Amino acid sequence: MSTQPGQANSAISLSTALEPYVDVKRAASYLSVAVKTLNEWARLEKIPAYPWGDGSRKTWRFKLSELDEWMQGRINSVRRPPLSERTVRREKEAH
Repeated sequence: MSTQPGQANSAISLSTALEPYVDVKRAASYLSVAVKTLNEWARLEKIPAYPWGDGSRKTWRFKLSELDEWMQGRINSVRRPPLSERTVRREKEAH
């Protein structure tokens, strides 16, 4: 291992740049959703995806790091409160 500071940073960026693409089955498993759902999200551009092939029926490829980033954005969104908060709110309204 080299002690030069520039080489460590280039090794990190090189490994990130060479992240492999995964197929829809692996990506769907990673997100715990159905393959059909993930294909639809990709087609509707709701999720980061890369078309594979030139035909009208595209095959999609994904990068797990981008899917993780996308999911983190959804977890932290203000669109809908977590289930636990919705349950607590309903219980308070009932009393």
